[in-house]
Amino acid sequence: MSHNSYRNHVVLAVLILGICVFIGASFFAFNSSLSKPDNSYLSAHPQARWIKLDRPFRLNTRNKGSEMVLFRRRFEVKDQVDFTVHLKAFRGAGIWLDGMPLRKFDGGMQKWREEIVVEISDLKAGNHELKIAVVNEDAHPALLLWIEGDGDGGLDISTPNGWEASRDDFVWNSAADIAKPGALHITKNFEHSDQALLASLPFMLPLFIVGGGLTWMHERGKGPDFVQNVSITPAYFRFVLLGLWAFMALNNFHELPLKLGMDSVGHFKYIEYIAENLKLPGPLEGWQMFQPPLYYIISAIFYKFLLLFMDVESVLYWLRLIPLACGALMIEVCYRCSAVVFMEERFAVIAATLLGGFLPMNLVMSQFWGNEPLAAVFSSLTILMCLITIKEQGRRSLKDFALLGLSLGLAILSKATCSLLIPLVLFFVLLPLMAESSSLEDKTGHIKGIVLSLITTAVIGGWYYLRNWSSYGKLFIGGWDKMREISWWQDHGYRVWEHFSRFGSSIIKPVYSTTDGVWDGLYSTLWLDANLSGMSKFISRPPWDDQLMMATALLALVPSILILAGIGHTFYKPVKSIFNGRMLLVASIIVYFTAEAYLYLNLPVYSTAKASYTLGLLPCYGVLAMAGIQPLMKNVYFKSVFCGFLTVWGSTVYLTYFV
Repeated sequence: MSHNSYRNHVVLAVLILGICVFIGASFFAFNSSLSKPDNSYLSAHPQARWIKLDRPFRLNTRNKGSEMVLFRRRFEVKDQVDFTVHLKAFRGAGIWLDGMPLRKFDGGMQKWREEIVVEISDLKAGNHELKIAVVNEDAHPALLLWIEGDGDGGLDISTPNGWEASRDDFVWNSAADIAKPGALHITKNFEHSDQALLASLPFMLPLFIVGGGLTWMHERGKGPDFVQNVSITPAYFRFVLLGLWAFMALNNFHELPLKLGMDSVGHFKYIEYIAENLKLPGPLEGWQMFQPPLYYIISAIFYKFLLLFMDVESVLYWLRLIPLACGALMIEVCYRCSAVVFMEERFAVIAATLLGGFLPMNLVMSQFWGNEPLAAVFSSLTILMCLITIKEQGRRSLKDFALLGLSLGLAILSKATCSLLIPLVLFFVLLPLMAESSSLEDKTGHIKGIVLSLITTAVIGGWYYLRNWSSYGKLFIGGWDKMREISWWQDHGYRVWEHFSRFGSSIIKPVYSTTDGVWDGLYSTLWLDANLSGMSKFISRPPWDDQLMMATALLALVPSILILAGIGHTFYKPVKSIFNGRMLLVASIIVYFTAEAYLYLNLPVYSTAKASYTLGLLPCYGVLAMAGIQPLMKNVYFKSVFCGFLTVWGSTVYLTYFV
């Protein structure tokens, strides 16, 4: 066996081991969550389904406190029967049969996962009523019930069959299957994406013909001379995108209301606190003040400086320059990552830069206050430095490792989510470096470099988490941490299997499809502003082009499929993908999406299903989408069609968010 063959086998074995460790750790984390009383996952049962009071899905918050819902089932038995009632209540229950108590609610809500069993003997023939009062705190009361017994006479009173629900014991309505997607009035104000796409065809078809036709003529050597003479380099194309970005920023600067943006008020309160008090707030002092401070420190300095020259309202608009600049930097980083991965393949670099830099999520998030764009810049810079370190053999130095640590440290100082990159950097940078090194001296040098990166990261960003540990006994403090004593909650209030297995509404009805499940939420917030920048009323929505935005939900199927193809192609050649850095990009998406699903499981509010947590992975999306279609680009017809699509998609996305 040759040295390279042996090395490849070792690398593959280590990769498989790493995947197994990740799967095992994920399984343990998810399984451990399901055993906690405060976790709101409602386990399915083969004989029944969970039910709740049928009430409209609310996008706004609900008041914190206890709530009781009555459930009843009227039934008739023809002969005397014996049977056993099995039920679970989310989270406490009292039971009556024909007005007589069978079980009183003891006030405990911690053991709600335990099955309640009630024996009913010698129930006489006639009409009967089973009534159950379910009490819950900061979530919707819910019930799961089924019966067993040799003498039940074929009686079927399992939920949801024939069950009714009431809040006051006077008005009764049919109980709702808890897995049923919530109906939202606001979605009725938007076209379905297929209708929007059909209506947009007069705009899109000419773009497709121009983009595809010019590419076909250029590749075939036909058409006017200017078509043959024009040769756009990736570097020049990147400047074109940056110019378009600047033009959009100038146009939208004062057109977008200040109230837009997820948690915009909370972000500004953090900035204002630092500017006025010249110190960092504690995580309990405001809605967004649990966040790491880098973005808010930079913004506070800018805020204080601008107040010397203009009024507060003008300053609030100018504060948008920071996220707008971050959005432009993301285009630059997408270009540089694509150039490192695809090197001399000019078309691949151009396409990956467009798909990553112009991802709708970037255009939306970068126009409002918030720490996500800055965290994304440093996360993507970390990925760029990893790619450079992996691929550029013979040019590595301790300076490269220090820059890697610097970008990672600034990333975790911008947002705690970025800490997910730390194990990825350790594994997917150290593995190829150690595998390619033949001498002990080289291996030692690489280990020293990684140690230098970790030390730099700890010095730059670690102090904030040590501060948390010293003051509150934990490194990470989330937005919904119990110590923050959040005074409200949000629908759903629970999780069911369908929230993780259902997908499709985001393709046709994407607006607030975050209410349907985690995958619809991720898809719709990745490819368009499905949550309307935090606005829950149609009249308050952002001034985007609604028709074009809805049309992009269907257009996004193409790059989504390409990303999946790119992931598949990466795993098809796993060892090669380790050494060219693509496995790092795939692993980043998998780890972030797994973390997103874990958060979604443990925080049962619809707004957790959003792709903005992965904003720093724009280079990953762009590169992998291009990797998914790259083998087909040798065919002039496929390339022409793809260029036509990119022309349509890029133009549609840009004009959607150009106010």
